[in-house]
Amino acid sequence: MSDTHARFFKSLSSRSRTKILQILADKDELSVEEITKLLDIAGATVSRHLQILRIQEIVSVRRDAQNRYYSLNRPQLVQQVTAFLTDLKIDTSLISTTRDSSLK
Repeated sequence: MSDTHARFFKSLSSRSRTKILQILADKDELSVEEITKLLDIAGATVSRHLQILRIQEIVSVRRDAQNRYYSLNRPQLVQQVTAFLTDLKIDTSLISTTRDSSLK
């Protein structure tokens, strides 16, 4: 296994980060302030979690003047999970194409 896989899964190991991903999966794009309100945690904490997810390219950021808007980077998330499964020699063709299309 590579360090890349370990870093990827470590970035998903926080309950707050997985909640952020769930929120972004439902809402498409949100600002730090909007995520902060939904999670009821400090803005600095949300920013740190988003930075970790951004480093792993799990989320994307769009800047608009003073604001930053975050979205789930679905293709990258699928690619990293697929690479992990491939390294484990798990047949990724078992992943439903219907499920893949819902990730777009």
